This record gives sequence, C-alpha cells and structure tokens, in this order.
Amino acid sequence: MNQIWNAAGRYDFDAPFMAFRPDGSADFYFNTVIGLTEKWLDADALRTFFASYAHSPRAEHYDTLLWLGIEHCLYEKEIAERPMLAALRRAYAENFFLQEQTLSRQEMMAQMPKVYEQQQIRWGEVLERPVRAGGSAAKLAEALRIPGSVETKELIDRLKLILVDYFRFRGFRLTEHDGIPISAQLGSLLRNVMRRDSKQHDSLMVRGVGTSSDERAPFGSTRQLARSEEDEDYIRNCFGGCIYDASQMQLLENALCTDAHEECRLWYAKAEPDPVPEELLHKEAKQLAADIKKQHARNVAFYNKSAVLIAAGIRALSAQLDAILSTYLQPLPERSRAGDLTASKAYRLKLLHDPYVFTRPGDEVENNLSVDILLDASSSRASAQEIIAAQAYILARSLIRCHVPVQVEAFRSVKGFTVTQVLKSYTETDVNKIFRYYAAGWNRDGLAVRAVEKLTEKGGEKKLLLVLTDAHPNDSQKMPAEEGSIFTREYDGTAAVDDTIEAVKELREKGFMVGAIFTGKTSYLENLHAIYGKYYVRIRKTEQLAVGAGTLLTQMLRELRN
Repeated sequence: MNQIWNAAGRYDFDAPFMAFRPDGSADFYFNTVIGLTEKWLDADALRTFFASYAHSPRAEHYDTLLWLGIEHCLYEKEIAERPMLAALRRAYAENFFLQEQTLSRQEMMAQMPKVYEQQQIRWGEVLERPVRAGGSAAKLAEALRIPGSVETKELIDRLKLILVDYFRFRGFRLTEHDGIPISAQLGSLLRNVMRRDSKQHDSLMVRGVGTSSDERAPFGSTRQLARSEEDEDYIRNCFGGCIYDASQMQLLENALCTDAHEECRLWYAKAEPDPVPEELLHKEAKQLAADIKKQHARNVAFYNKSAVLIAAGIRALSAQLDAILSTYLQPLPERSRAGDLTASKAYRLKLLHDPYVFTRPGDEVENNLSVDILLDASSSRASAQEIIAAQAYILARSLIRCHVPVQVEAFRSVKGFTVTQVLKSYTETDVNKIFRYYAAGWNRDGLAVRAVEKLTEKGGEKKLLLVLTDAHPNDSQKMPAEEGSIFTREYDGTAAVDDTIEAVKELREKGFMVGAIFTGKTSYLENLHAIYGKYYVRIRKTEQLAVGAGTLLTQMLRELRN
C-alpha cells in the first residue's frame, strides 16, 4: 500500500488492485502504476469499469490484459516527471522472462494464451527483444499501446473496445443495490424489537406476527415441543429435506444432542432446497422463500458493486496463502532417471535395464489439507448479510486458487433445531451459492461446532475450521435444569459461552485446528478470547479481511505443521 500511495502522492484511499510476484512479495513497478491511476486518471470511473465485467469467468484474465493498456498510458504520462520509471519498467520486464523459465506445467496451463502472448510482446518490446507476432496478435498489441495523451473517458472506451473486438465480450453490466437505507440507530432498535418477537414465537419470520400455529399454549414438555412432527415439517418446508436419512440422523442426535443439548435436534440442508409442492408449503415458508430470494439478490448486487475491492482481496489473500502453503505442502515424489536412489528397486537397473529407479519431487502436491468455513447465520447478523457473504466468497475463492479443498456452511437454530446448510462442498468449484447466505433465527454455537464435524468426513487428513462469528451464542431452546434444580436455564451468557468453549476443545482434541474471524461488538471480545484462545482475528471492514485472515491461517498452518 505504501508503494501505491507513494506513486499517487496521497494516502487517503484504499487501492482496488495490488500487485504481487509469484513468491508473494509486493511488485514495486506495478504497484507504482496502480498508484499513478489516482494521480492521472479518474480512479472512480476506472473502478466502475472494472466492476462492469467482474461477473465474467474470465475477469482476472481481462484484468491482466487491460492493465497492459493502462500501464502504457500512465508510463508515457509520468516518465517526464519520474525518469526512474524507465529502470523499474525494464527490471519488471527482465523479471517476467526470468519467471517464465520457472513456470510449472500447471501454471502454464492456467494462463490464457492470448493474454500471455500480449505480455510476452509488451515486455519483449521494453527489453528491445521483439517477440514475433502477426495477424490479430499484432493488432491487439498495437491497441494496447494507449498513448499518454489519452484521458480517462477515452481510455475506458478503448479498453471496452478491446474486449468487444478481440474477445467478443459484450456483457458489461452494473447492478445497483436497491432498497431503502435505514439508519444504524433505527436498524439496531428494529433488530432488538424483532429479536424479542422472534424469541416469543421461535420463528424465522422475525418481522411478522405469529400465526396460530406459532402461538402454542405453554404446556407439554420442551422435548415434546422440539420433536413434534409439526416443527419438523416447518424446518423441512423452510430448508428442504435433510441430506442424511432418518437412521443416520438418529445416530447423530444420540451422539451430539446430550447434556446441554438434550432437548435439541439437528438438520443438515443443501444451499438450494428441493422444490416443495405449493399446496404443501407452510404459509411462513412461502414468505421465507421470497425473503431468501430478495436477500440473494442483495448479496449479488453488493458483490457486483464491490467487485474490484473483492478481487483485490482475493489476490492479496491468495498470495499470502500461496507463500505459506509452499512450505507446508510438499510435492509428491515421482519416478525418474535421476534423483534419490530407491534402494529396494536398485536391482531393476541391472537385471531389467530399467533406469527409473530414482525419485525426485514431482509437479503434483500432496493435498492432505482441507478448510471449512462456518458462518453464523442467526438474526443478529441480519444487518451485515451482504458483507458476510462477500467475506466468505473471498476466503473460499482464495483457497480454491491455492488448490485447497474448501467447504462453506451456515448455521442457525429455530424451534429447537440447529440447522446447518452446506453452501459450498469440497468438490464444487462454483462458489456463487455462497450468496444464498441468509440470516434468521438463533445461534446455538456449541451444538453447531460439534455438528459440523459430520460434514468434514470427506475433507483432508489435516482439517482447519474457520468460524465467522460475533461470539455471542444465544438460543431460544433452553438447557435442562442442573442437578438439584427444577429450573431450566437459558442458552445465553456465561452458560452458552462455556458450552461453546467445550465444543471447540473437543474438536481440537480430535485433531482440528479451530479459529475465528470476529466481526462483532467490542463487548463480546472477552467471549471470543475465552472460546478460541489465541486463534482469532478481528475484522472491522472487508478490506482488512485479506491481511487478517492471511495472518490467522498462517498461524494455524504453522501450528499444524509443528
């Protein structure tokens, strides 16, 4: 950031892009170029332009290409004032071709040929070692030599034309966030009122009044209430069928719903529930489905609006993760004609004339690590749903780029059920289902942390669990009375925190590394430290996520390696 700010001559902005070398170190030249956009161009207009194609699967390749055009323009604008830029540019070009010699097969395949060809042409020109190109490649290279006399509007028009003419891309779009803004004070008041109403009726629809089915008479045991067929139908209507069969769920509930949770039940759901016939849908479930659809649209709109900053966060976090993973994950050995002799196969060299009796580090990496991201989806997170969805997207996308299997789950509690939704499984590469995140209900953190273990069975040998939380466990389903007392206890305050501490401890004893990303109130910091020990980081805004999460994951991976 200092490299960028130095070039811009100001320190009052967050850069939408940051440049890193493959080894994770900051790239001085291109960070200087990024800073120069603030000095010479309308940076807000550029951010809007980058956001207009951020939804494309090829957005990162387009970024790489278009920055070649921006770089040429800014170089010509700045060189008279900053002559040292020529030496920096040449050093960057030399480093590009030096890195080219060390690219692995997977890294070469990850490049978009047309974009990579333009990089070779550009940096060959800088070194006065022209790369031969003809036809459309030569025309594209010429289009990317945008002169320094061009101002922002014409620059953007030229960049758009490049995408249209050479990549047939015409899907430019900007989705504005719709809805009426609510002041922080009024929002807090409404959430408190709604939360009290929700606790009274124990419903996901915190804005409405209870129907007759919600307003049950205060008789019958809590366990009968929690296990009633009516409540199970309600959960099924709202979240779809359970991904495990009845016999599996019985075993899980017998194992996990004990002690403080003996009156509770579990439910595991998919991100997108199977459709239920209209005539069988609970009235409230219909409204909930409509609300989830609206929130999904808001989450996507927030992503589109913040796409540039989100992409910068992914790049920064990926670079940090790549650096630590390169030392944590070791390449798998492969048979070779040279390297370390495999003594048990040495006889094959003479008897069978087989020269492949040696091993050397291969291109494939032993991937025995998996990461689960567990999102608190209770109503206390309602005011930050778009931000939480974006943060989970950044984390998941960064881990995928580093070839780490990642799974994303969201949890909330209602009517005695702790419902865990799988928003993205280990095997899925599409992370857009994360935007199905929706906050409502309560949060029984202790049971949710225990329940997520079942979903990690298909993960790696080494497991990391990251919990995005406000460190305030709070559920409407009470805990049984302590021995010698006839009074049930609220799942809140110290009792709930102690239960969550025990859940995290149990998971760690089973070999998990458990950490937290905290986005809650300062008053809950004590809870956070008590539950997660030293493995947590506090994030006040999304721009801090890359640094914070990178530091936390580095700490956890080093501990796991040791």
